[in-house]
Amino acid sequence: MLEFKEVCAEDYREAAPIMRQSGFNSTECSFPTMFLWRTLYNTKICIKDETVYFKFERNGKSTYLTPFGDDIKKALDELRQSISEEEIIFGAVTEGMKNRLEDAFPGEFEYTERRKSFDYIYRTEALATLSGKKLHQKRNHVNKFIKRYEGRFSYEELSEESIPEIVSFQKEWVEMSISRGNNEDIRYESEMIVKLLDSFSELGLIGGVVRLDGEVKAYCVGSQISHDTVDVMIEKGDYAFDGIYQYINKKFAESLLGKVEFLNREDDAGVEGLRKSKLSYDPAILLKKYGAVWKR
Repeated sequence: MLEFKEVCAEDYREAAPIMRQSGFNSTECSFPTMFLWRTLYNTKICIKDETVYFKFERNGKSTYLTPFGDDIKKALDELRQSISEEEIIFGAVTEGMKNRLEDAFPGEFEYTERRKSFDYIYRTEALATLSGKKLHQKRNHVNKFIKRYEGRFSYEELSEESIPEIVSFQKEWVEMSISRGNNEDIRYESEMIVKLLDSFSELGLIGGVVRLDGEVKAYCVGSQISHDTVDVMIEKGDYAFDGIYQYINKKFAESLLGKVEFLNREDDAGVEGLRKSKLSYDPAILLKKYGAVWKR
């Protein structure tokens, strides 16, 4: 029987290697992502026989990720024997995961496409160089930022030592965002981000920081999903400095040139403005995801 428990940072060391070996590039394949949102979705984890299972709540129903491990059929059998629901719901099912489910139990799943959950995946080189006509506006924003604040800004890799400053900036960012009309709910998101940052080293996180006159004005946090993909989990910047988001996006990509081929900048949550922004960066892959139902 599978016994699910609370997700904690200490699970990273055992779970993350198994998840990376899956070869899938969706954001849910990043252990730190599942850790970040664990309280929002009441996420639970079970690690058994070199297989990682995740359970979370969505729309009042228990939902599962496709198990991570070498023997998918055995894992699904174990899951089916461990729960009492008449149907088992899977979320964030990519085409690759869909193929695994079908190989194990052909024709037993019903799928529903979830457009708002599609991940936007970009070539690292494209975001690092911003070359070509499609990205010329992004390149212009970066150049204007560099020209306007020449000699005043710097970029550095996110480190354990800079976390207290990042946490302080994150709290300032929340107040800035609310003053601009954003929903008070972002306070809850911010609390989850701070808890993630508290486990920076334990979770193997990476990222970047932009300073202006020595003070933090933007930062980003990423995590390794697979051998060729990094997930850009968080990106925050001071709205007062035009071009700072484009600048940190570019610099973080530059720092990963030659290390990973792709950057997953996650989904748009069905927000039209966010969708337009993510499409404007010309994604190499729009990673489809489905909901799946397995009837007993």
